[in-house]
Amino acid sequence: MIVCGMEMAASESRLVLLSGNKSDFRHIDVKPRKIKIADDENAEEVCAFRDSLFAFLCVKKVDMVAIKMRGKKGDYAGGPIGFKLEAIAQLYEECPVSLIAAWAIKANMNRHAPQIPDTLLKYQYAAFQTAFTVLP
Repeated sequence: MIVCGMEMAASESRLVLLSGNKSDFRHIDVKPRKIKIADDENAEEVCAFRDSLFAFLCVKKVDMVAIKMRGKKGDYAGGPIGFKLEAIAQLYEECPVSLIAAWAIKANMNRHAPQIPDTLLKYQYAAFQTAFTVLP
């Protein structure tokens, strides 16, 4: 099973692919590691983001997508562009797409404390934690 973890940050989707299970997983280091949207108010750019993301998920044969849920209010609330990107990702119909709450990710990481792969870049850490959370 290949899981794609996503974190939406500003105008980009940060991506991590993991395979296996919690006790024996492998980080699949692929490019692109992030997909950006240039202008979220331009319909062609929104469609280009959607097409790039969906093509990535299809080509990499992703079995499940896990998106780190963004806060709707408070100090850690997400911005409007991030919510738009999150909604676009949720429209992918070829595999299950789940929103994972930050508290669930934190609890899972505390319970399992996985070894962080050397191939992981620092900005991918939240996407890694999200993907790891949904591994069987």
